[in-house]
Amino acid sequence: MKKIFSLFSVNKYYKMSDSELEREASRWRIKEYGYGNGTISRKIIIEQLIKKGQANNSRYAIFISIIALITSVLAMIFN
Repeated sequence: MKKIFSLFSVNKYYKMSDSELEREASRWRIKEYGYGNGTISRKIIIEQLIKKGQANNSRYAIFISIIALITSVLAMIFN
């Protein structure tokens, strides 16, 4: 159960190692997070991952709202 809640938490990004963050950045095609000396900017990657997560959350909210609307209409029809 704890693992499920961690999927929705932004704290998971802060706990990741640099290599894990770099994998996430390339997975989500986040650009310009590295420096010329081979190091990465954790701040840039984490900010972009949080923004991506927030965009996905709004999609879920829209989907849930549509389901609630359909359910309400069906309940009115069958009453």
